[in-house]
Amino acid sequence: MSIEINKVSYTYMPKTPFERTALQEVSLTIEKAEFTAIVGHTGSGKSTLVQHLNGLLQPTKGQVMVEGIDINGKKADARAARRKVGMVFQYPEHQLFEESVFADIAFGPRNMELAEAEVELRVKKAMRFVNLDYAEYKERSPFQLSGGQMRRVAIAGVIALQPEYLVLDEPTAGLDPRGRQDLLKKISELHQQAGIGVVLVSHNMDDVAQLANRIIFMKQGEVTVNAGPREAFQEAEKLKAAGLAVPQMSALLQRLKQQGLAVDPGIFHIDEGIANILQAIKGARSC
Repeated sequence: MSIEINKVSYTYMPKTPFERTALQEVSLTIEKAEFTAIVGHTGSGKSTLVQHLNGLLQPTKGQVMVEGIDINGKKADARAARRKVGMVFQYPEHQLFEESVFADIAFGPRNMELAEAEVELRVKKAMRFVNLDYAEYKERSPFQLSGGQMRRVAIAGVIALQPEYLVLDEPTAGLDPRGRQDLLKKISELHQQAGIGVVLVSHNMDDVAQLANRIIFMKQGEVTVNAGPREAFQEAEKLKAAGLAVPQMSALLQRLKQQGLAVDPGIFHIDEGIANILQAIKGARSC
């Protein structure tokens, strides 16, 4: 089960003085079993790319397939395929519009013409996922909540659709460190426990290092690296060219290696890095 992107190109405002090509023949396969991160500097094309995954943008050239179905078709199966991909935009609280938290989260399921009992069940589950108490918040206006709470309501609205793939474009932007860690932990749990494929757009390489098992670098509308984390973080020149830096743990281990400590600079997970440093220090003392 996967999303297949076949030689997709996209041009904004074609045949005008403002014409700009944002994607150039991008081909990728995003497996449902993987947690995929897409990284790159501003203007690299990563946000444009993910908006093709559920049909918000249609390719100028090329094709997007969700589990074997062209999502830009006109038939019912194409509409069903698009619904398998849920999208959470950067600053998703800007999407809120209903009078109550319940109504906002329920909007998508109701559009699917589900029974009201099923809608209520989905809203409860989604609110539980984002740590919002149902009884306390269901009747409150989303516009009277804090910024972090509004973010959670917007994300719950996508979770309530029960997508098979969840695409998140910089979902932690503007959150405090605790809120960021809580949200990322929940997204990881959703991937591992519910089997939902996750695509995370981020510029935070430490978040990417802790979560993703496949990393895609983008530069000027093209994919420059498509690999597992260990292989991807060894592409130092391509990282630099994409306006990115290695995770802090990798950078620390590289510096320690240069100073003569026998550490593995290919490690990027924090816990593994700490264990590797302690082992190297112990080995140095025993010599």
